[in-house]
Amino acid sequence: MKLLFVNPSLRPEANHRYLPVGLGYVATYAKHAGYNFDILDIDIGGYDDAYVENFLAKNKYDVIALGAIVTHYKWIKWFINTAKRLHPNCKVILGNSVGASIPEVIFRTTAVDAAIMGEAEITFVEVLKTLEAGRPLGEIDEPQEPIPHTNCDLEPTYKGHGVEGVIFRDEQDRIINNGRRKAVRKLDDLPFPEWEIFDVEQYIRRSHEWAHPTTFYPKEEAVIIPIHTARGCVFKCTFCHYVFWNDPYRHRSAESIISEIELNKKKFGANYFFFWDDLSFHKLGPAEKFVDALLEADLGVHWTASVRSDLFGRAEIPYEDRRRIAEKFLKSGNLVAGYSLESGSDEILEAMNKRVKAEYFAEQTKLLRDVGIVVNTSVVIGYPQETKETIAQTMRMCEKLKIYPSVGFLLPLPETGMWKYAVDNGYITDPDAFLESVTERQDVILNMTKMGDDEIMDEVTGWLAHLNEVLGRNLDDKSLIRTGGYSKHNKYQSEKKAKESLNYAKVADTL
Repeated sequence: MKLLFVNPSLRPEANHRYLPVGLGYVATYAKHAGYNFDILDIDIGGYDDAYVENFLAKNKYDVIALGAIVTHYKWIKWFINTAKRLHPNCKVILGNSVGASIPEVIFRTTAVDAAIMGEAEITFVEVLKTLEAGRPLGEIDEPQEPIPHTNCDLEPTYKGHGVEGVIFRDEQDRIINNGRRKAVRKLDDLPFPEWEIFDVEQYIRRSHEWAHPTTFYPKEEAVIIPIHTARGCVFKCTFCHYVFWNDPYRHRSAESIISEIELNKKKFGANYFFFWDDLSFHKLGPAEKFVDALLEADLGVHWTASVRSDLFGRAEIPYEDRRRIAEKFLKSGNLVAGYSLESGSDEILEAMNKRVKAEYFAEQTKLLRDVGIVVNTSVVIGYPQETKETIAQTMRMCEKLKIYPSVGFLLPLPETGMWKYAVDNGYITDPDAFLESVTERQDVILNMTKMGDDEIMDEVTGWLAHLNEVLGRNLDDKSLIRTGGYSKHNKYQSEKKAKESLNYAKVADTL
């Protein structure tokens, strides 16, 4: 069997590149199962569509596997139809949310053969074995039972049985859903991604510019590698979707994470790790146990992570306990904690199903700043309840806390609460046309507020211009929303000097 993995490029114009964690896991698992393969790495190669089409024309494969988030739908649609036009007998297998969250769409607008739901490692290898044996991926259940969906009036998929975790097209062009596979209970059982299958040195060179100023060594010596420490999230915000949407939230053990860090230090000289998770930490107890293990290992590495916006902010937990754990984060090498305000309005936060209050965010930001950890945050503008007053609430909180946010406008994603709202209220009537219109979160793509597009954009950019001035960010007008990253705009990351030598703000000269 001749197998090709494809790594698309979500943002070809960006200067930075990060190793593809999801593909790294799936390809490594396939390798351990005995499969050889090629990789068409469009992201690191910088290949345009003409190059990709020429590559497909010159090279024939039995199976092509790729995936992306659903916002890359338009390109994925082009790629699949191009591949199947050139090689009709090739099996195209799709992963990530672009297939699993919109099967009613993608199977009717492309010639895709199968999509994998959720975790793909085990399922994908079973798909390959089934195809090699010449067997079908499953059969439709009788009597035939359509599966309800929220993708407008498109023809549904039908319940089936066979390889678990697969949606596939049968010989009668029916779309069969075999049901979800149970998630891997122990993530430690999965092999570490073997980054050698990619051009890892090129990725390291292209990821360097987003390193924050460091404390254990000079910033220019940062060697960045991403690492998965957890899968999924404990909550389902109504604007958010992730590949492990229907799987339980799970952590790897500290021992497994530390072993992978040590391995990548040895192989590549890695000393700076992005915890590439939807949510790395949601409770202080497990977080403290992890950093205790990291401190004991004494690896001399830096790391960044995403945390709940109330992890260090809940007033019912004694301040001294929250402070102690935050100081351990810093001492163990943590430079940045990313967490989202999303809105300064508690009414909108409730609509988002965030299950936090704005005051928690404020308390957490103050504590982490006091310790010396850099704070990154994002906001989502454009819920139906949004007004100039709620935008002002959000921006005033950012001003008070001296934090310049990454701003995005609400983009309803399939399978989420806001997607259902948009469909039910007639904002989305043609999922294919809507998904093809998607660009970046900084664009007003679908406005469900009572404000006009120009009005909401002017309100947001007006506030960002104000924040830019009072916070001394020195952004030009075109960069107020498209900031290009946080590391260049962190003047107010600390409010006072701390005694510890590992104080981030001191090293970054941001005091």
